[in-house]
Amino acid sequence: MRRNAILSLLAVSLASAAHAGLPASRAQVLLTAASPPAALRASLLAYADSAEGADRYGAGEARYFAGMSYDRAALPESALACYRAAVELRGARQELFALADLLLLRREAGDVAEALRRLEPALASSPADDPAGHAAVQGRLAWAQFLADRPDSAAALFEPVESRLALRSEWRYRLARVAMARKDYRRVVDMLLPNAVLSRTTDLEVMDLLERASNELGMLRRVKDEVLRAMGARDHAEHAHAAALGGQRVRFSASDGFPLGGLAAPAAGAGRHRAAVIVVAPGDTLPAYDSLVVALRDHGISVMLLDPRGSGWSVAPACPMPEAWAGRQQATHARVALDVRDALRALARVAPVDTSAYLAVGVGASASVAVEAATFDRRVRALLLVSPTPAPVDRGTTCAWLARLQLPAFFQIAPEDFVATWEITDALYQAGNRPASRVVDSRGPGRGAAQFEADPALARRFNSWLDGVLPAKAAPRATPPARRRRG
Repeated sequence: MRRNAILSLLAVSLASAAHAGLPASRAQVLLTAASPPAALRASLLAYADSAEGADRYGAGEARYFAGMSYDRAALPESALACYRAAVELRGARQELFALADLLLLRREAGDVAEALRRLEPALASSPADDPAGHAAVQGRLAWAQFLADRPDSAAALFEPVESRLALRSEWRYRLARVAMARKDYRRVVDMLLPNAVLSRTTDLEVMDLLERASNELGMLRRVKDEVLRAMGARDHAEHAHAAALGGQRVRFSASDGFPLGGLAAPAAGAGRHRAAVIVVAPGDTLPAYDSLVVALRDHGISVMLLDPRGSGWSVAPACPMPEAWAGRQQATHARVALDVRDALRALARVAPVDTSAYLAVGVGASASVAVEAATFDRRVRALLLVSPTPAPVDRGTTCAWLARLQLPAFFQIAPEDFVATWEITDALYQAGNRPASRVVDSRGPGRGAAQFEADPALARRFNSWLDGVLPAKAAPRATPPARRRRG
């Protein structure tokens, strides 16, 4: 499923307002208070209906969040209705982008024309001092022009913002589609080679475009060799990185047959060690986790770094890239949470670990995945949630999970994450097992898992806490041989 994943800055802006002392809106309160998703949508829509006459901004905000929830639950018709209402009531950029993205994904009769009609005035009024926002509007308008069978207009719009957009795989795909329509085959190859490597050739649309363009250039064999060479170089670097951590790259199958990958780093020494499964945040690089992995291993904890579906080695035609989550985030989120159990089993195949109880770790957007994993597997006995940033419409559900689980949780946040995560972290902490949980903010630079590199004391503090809530089992005492009886 193709759509540029919406980069929501809402969490930052909302927390910034709270940090400045501004009261939270009613919709923001409902995000944390209401669960599950259907109940959240009902609460948001009921509030929007009651507030529409007196508070158009608040009603628009509530309908936008309701639309986001419908969108993530694969209910596009209801999502579109909410987004349209939010655009009319509030008119903020978030709902315009959400509406345009969904229209350009669905592409039923009139959808592309509606997207053009809404994006053209937005581009005209886009402030010049906001280059990122301007590029986001112009890129969407360019893609809409292409889908309206106007590739030359699309190319003209893409050209001034290409350097900013081409940093992301979905935009590279779109740029390549425009280039293919204009028979600029060299450009198609340049845009799609990185995508072919990232998806490990599992993105069937990318590979089809790449093959057709390569054939036109008479260099199909050369392009295929280049893809394999780049994949090999990446794999070699990752194997070397895993070896430096005392681990290895592993591949295994999920319970539904989806191919998964990760990095297993067994703890040194004899005996069965405690286990930890870290769900890598989408978009993170493995080196960001080095210090955390080493600290856990040195403390006698074997670690599995799990690539979430659509990332690393966890790719297949059904989910070749992180953008493939779009429009089905709720179901994919739950599926990745189930993958945590399979990751533990894979770790147990390469290291002697105690599988009766283990630690689940989530970073950034994957923090809510780690919490949901605990709802599926009672063997998760402790949580490490680093810079937790669940999607806005997942906050209430995540709080409800923590309230039900009552697991000890360690929240680690960084100064660079403060505005984005402090209010979220506090809500999650208040919902769970407060006496057994801790909230710790680092004083060094870095965000997410990288903060453990800047301040080694953070890992020591976490390990000390973990020993209290998930102590290592004593090694069984050796049984002496029975004494022989003299005849």
